[in-house]
Amino acid sequence: MNSLLLDSTYKDLSVGLAVNGEVFETVYEAYQRQSELMIPEIDKILKTHKVAPKEVNEIVVTHGPGSYTGLRIALTIAKVYSYAVKCPCYSLSSLNVLAKLGSPSICLINARSNRSYFGVYLDNKCLVEDTVMNNDDVKKYITEHKDYVVCGDASYLGLEGYKADLLKNMYYLKGESNLVKDIFTLKATYLKD
Repeated sequence: MNSLLLDSTYKDLSVGLAVNGEVFETVYEAYQRQSELMIPEIDKILKTHKVAPKEVNEIVVTHGPGSYTGLRIALTIAKVYSYAVKCPCYSLSSLNVLAKLGSPSICLINARSNRSYFGVYLDNKCLVEDTVMNNDDVKKYITEHKDYVVCGDASYLGLEGYKADLLKNMYYLKGESNLVKDIFTLKATYLKD
């Protein structure tokens, strides 16, 4: 079983390949360069592990929230690839994949303008739906939930967040509820107006 894992939600370019459950990954900061780098990285990881493009059995991609353009890059590639090789596609919240598995997790991405993309998860269970929240309200929520793990790059809040292995989380969190039934209806979740 070969699973292609893609995320370009924010600053990092994340391309992974799970071969029979073992996840190989390429992750680096490529802010505003994901569109030129993602396809070559997919090609490179497939060749490195001797997997032909048509041997990809499934694709797992994040659908947001996050960067408007960043989200569209990975989603577009996943949709085209899934359609071309006729393999299933799974779509996950970009906040859910930041969670510390096994712990209630406050998952954050900087939404700028003193706001955060905010969601709370316990593994695949959503405790608080993804939303955009004022940073003061985020800090208050964190203070009120001291037993929850703050996840993601929370440095913009003056906090240190747990850094999940995003691609491994994507692989392990995918499930039937994340299966895209019609690839043509898969859309990004932006949350900002």
